[in-house]
Amino acid sequence: MHSRIGREVRRLLQEAGAGPEPPGPHPGGEAVGQHAPDGRRRLVLINHRTATPHLPEPAHDLLTGAVAHEVPPGGRAVLRKP
Repeated sequence: MHSRIGREVRRLLQEAGAGPEPPGPHPGGEAVGQHAPDGRRRLVLINHRTATPHLPEPAHDLLTGAVAHEVPPGGRAVLRKP
């Protein structure tokens, strides 16, 4: 099951423009892809762990308006495709 989840997370991160090779499955985290009616894509990441996973490539976070490089412990990010 974890390999299927890992593949889905990789696909969603690629669609969000977060990089070509995201990290593998990350227990304690969530990733959900969203497609807006106008065709834009977003990726919602939630980190339930105390560790800080780094994104494979920086991506624009719609929550902060800044470029995200990581998702802090207990944090979240909504990434968009550039």
